[in-house]
Amino acid sequence: MKRFVAAGVSLVLLIASALGHSSIVRSEPKDGEKLRVAPREIRIWFTEPIKIGLSTFEVRNAAGEQVDQRDLRADEKQPALVRLTLPASLAPGIYKVTWSAVAQDLHVGKGQFSFRVAP
Repeated sequence: MKRFVAAGVSLVLLIASALGHSSIVRSEPKDGEKLRVAPREIRIWFTEPIKIGLSTFEVRNAAGEQVDQRDLRADEKQPALVRLTLPASLAPGIYKVTWSAVAQDLHVGKGQFSFRVAP
């Protein structure tokens, strides 16, 4: 089973790099994840680095208010990893992460996922 999953991931990465588009490999928190402790940041790994200055990422609460610190940045050691800081006192509830990432070849990928902070 592990070989099958690894082969599938490798195929996705190969196709994504051949097309020149950045796509999400994984995120923390994961889509639909229920957390007991609020995360301090959102971390998203892409198949390749994105153009931070042309990309937009937002985290909004159930009321639609933007709660992230608006500090999207690439990780210094892993340029395909982007980070977005959250407030220290993130209240329990459902949060939606929306993103529009511009790849190095200027193609735009968009998506969203959500997570829940339990009371």
